[in-house]
Amino acid sequence: MGPVHPRLVLIAAVAALFTGFLPRALGKGHGAVNPVVAGICSRTPFPDVCTATAGRHASKYPVIDNLAVLNMQVDAFAKRTAQAQKHVARSARTVPPAQSQALTFCDTMYMNTQDTIDAAQRAITFKDTGTAKIMLQLAVQDFESCDRPFTQAGTPNPMGKFDKELNQMANNCMTLANMI
Repeated sequence: MGPVHPRLVLIAAVAALFTGFLPRALGKGHGAVNPVVAGICSRTPFPDVCTATAGRHASKYPVIDNLAVLNMQVDAFAKRTAQAQKHVARSARTVPPAQSQALTFCDTMYMNTQDTIDAAQRAITFKDTGTAKIMLQLAVQDFESCDRPFTQAGTPNPMGKFDKELNQMANNCMTLANMI
C-alpha cells in the first residue's frame, strides 16, 4: 500500500463522526449513549430516564434529531407499558383478592395506555404534535388511574414503580413533542 493522502484521512474522520464510530458520551450507568441523543434528552424533565431508554434505540435511526429522539422515547414508553402489563399478570397471582381486583383494573388501564400510545405514534408520523400530546396526556391519565383503587382500599400498589417510570417517560415524550 502506498502513502495515505491527508485529505482522505480527514474525509474518513468526518465520515466516522457522522456515522457514530467515534467515542460516544457515556450515560450514567447505561453504557454508551449517542451524544446528540444525550444533548436532546438533557432538555427533558427526566434526562437520565430519556438517555437510559431512548438512547438504546439510537442505532436504528440514520439521523438523530428531536423527532428521532421523540420516536425513540415513545417506543421505549410503549415497551415499558407492555412490561407493566406483564407485571400486573404476575402480581395478580400472588396478592389477596381485593388487590387482585384492583390489578385487573390496572391491566385494563395499561391496555388503554397501549392504544393511546399507538395513536400518539401515528400522530408523530404525520408530525401532528397536538394530537400526539393529547394522546400522551390520555396515556398518563390511564396508567395513573391504576393507583386509584389501591388508594381507596388503603393498600400498597405493586405497580407504583412502573407508574412512576411511565409518568416520567410520558412527561419526556410530551416535552420532546414540543421540540419538533
